[in-house]
Amino acid sequence: MKVLITGDSFAADQQTKFPKNVGWPNMLAQEYTVTNLAQAGCGEYKIWQQLKSVQLNKFDHIVIAHTSPNRIYVKSHPVHAGDPLHANCDAIYSDIKEHSKTNKRLDPLVDFFENYFDEDHAKDIHNLICGDIDKLTKPFPVTHIISFDWKGLYKFDNMLNFYPTFKSNRGKVNHYTDKGNIEVYNKIKKQL
Repeated sequence: MKVLITGDSFAADQQTKFPKNVGWPNMLAQEYTVTNLAQAGCGEYKIWQQLKSVQLNKFDHIVIAHTSPNRIYVKSHPVHAGDPLHANCDAIYSDIKEHSKTNKRLDPLVDFFENYFDEDHAKDIHNLICGDIDKLTKPFPVTHIISFDWKGLYKFDNMLNFYPTFKSNRGKVNHYTDKGNIEVYNKIKKQL
């Protein structure tokens, strides 16, 4: 079975940076032919682009790990551009704020997030992109996964909510503990 994985850090191949890390995507790759396009830190726009970059009909199943609407598209991340896991990362407030303590070049981005960022606008744009992702993938077997609070966001038909798993099993590999990764793996495997 050929499986396509797209999404953010909850689905990214952690082994690109940490060879010993085995997350749920790597577990799937041990049993199936997996193409993993997910990238740590990417926003929903880049997830949409991941899907548009391949011929979806070449896969038997698609798994999409959706992300927060609060990620702002950036062409090149001001902190993580050279990082193999976060090379295509988008900007999110917590990350920018943390790095601004040692990098004053980030102060204008902090100012943007604190004084100009409009969460309602971000949710609307996120929902529009999710709607297009839904149309794009509707003809194919697809599982949509979320790992954070999804209130007020687009409702997909075949959606697995791993937010409770994330809250109780936070870890370093795809943001889950070993137990959390196994739980995610088992639930996704049932969808295949």
